[in-house]
Amino acid sequence: MFLVISMLAGTQVYARQISFDLENIQGKVTQASYPGKYLLLSLGYTSCPDICPTTLYEYAATLEQLEQPDAIVPIFVTIDPVNDTAETLLSYTEYFDKRIVGLTGSMANIKALTDQLGATFGYRLDGKRIDIPEKGTAYTVYHTSLIYLINPEGQLVDVFDYQIGADDLAAALNKVLVKK
Repeated sequence: MFLVISMLAGTQVYARQISFDLENIQGKVTQASYPGKYLLLSLGYTSCPDICPTTLYEYAATLEQLEQPDAIVPIFVTIDPVNDTAETLLSYTEYFDKRIVGLTGSMANIKALTDQLGATFGYRLDGKRIDIPEKGTAYTVYHTSLIYLINPEGQLVDVFDYQIGADDLAAALNKVLVKK
């Protein structure tokens, strides 16, 4: 289903209003912090070995190909707030591109956002699922690898696979921005 939706870039508006209450190094961040902007949002964590760095690399490469890069705010929301502080996220996202915004927050606020998106994430310790990890334990993290596009009205507009590639993602976003 997501593959079909992704191929319809910008033509599908989900019946979901997306809102969030998170934070970065400067303080509180909500959907309203980016008036008039599309949000390109992904979920992950800074010690992720593969999906997250690939996604952020694709964000950076995509931004270079956009006709209106200032119309899009690329956002990376941690699903590991136990280890990913606002400072850690800033350093991590800036490594890929200074325009990428890293957000963290309480577990409850992150869960509220992922529920709205229909995204999944969780933690395992010694092969067993745990609800809330403790700092200093050797837990593993699992999470969705999708990229979400939210329009300036706060609606989920499209969903892309993280392996879409910068060329195809930029083409899809440029189509959406032309319709704006």
